[in-house]
Amino acid sequence: MEILASFNALLGQGAALIVITGFSAWVGSIWKERIILREKSHYDLKVEQIKSEYSLRTRNLENALQVERNLVQLGQTKLVEKRAAFIDETYRLLVDLHESIYKTIRPDYFGRPRPTMEIAYELALPKFDALVEGYEKNKIYFSKATSGKIADFYVSAAQALDQARVAMRSGEILGRGETPQLQSLFERVNYKMHEARTAVEDEFRQLMHVE
Repeated sequence: MEILASFNALLGQGAALIVITGFSAWVGSIWKERIILREKSHYDLKVEQIKSEYSLRTRNLENALQVERNLVQLGQTKLVEKRAAFIDETYRLLVDLHESIYKTIRPDYFGRPRPTMEIAYELALPKFDALVEGYEKNKIYFSKATSGKIADFYVSAAQALDQARVAMRSGEILGRGETPQLQSLFERVNYKMHEARTAVEDEFRQLMHVE
């Protein structure tokens, strides 16, 4: 009987131990799940914060890029306007100098009145200086080909003016066959002006997208 009682006591202790172990496991699983849920909630919150920060940074970058694009477009527009204004001014100076040399210093074979060679020469010099000074400061706005045409024109203009000065000092008379070199230079000025004028006109039309 005592042995049976001891055996039952052992069974009771084992059952109690099983119950306690099972209860502990159940409580542990509950706490484990709670901890997992808490950690998941924490990381979910972190993920949402990261997403929010990323979205904000993305919008800021997009806004900054748009501002940069607008500034670039504005800068390009201003550059085009500046270039167009300079081309227009250079074209005017080209025409003024051409008229001064070819239509004033060169004699009128039909006998129409013209200023004296001395007066025409003095009138032409400041126009030559204005073209050279303005062009040399801003020739970057022209293509290399057009720059070459303009340079050729004002070099031929300088040669014609220099020869006109020589003719005045020597007392040569224009238009009477006594200045063949000067007459040839006048024709060269006219030819070079035509080339430069055409190049400038084409460049301006291209800039303005006009056929």
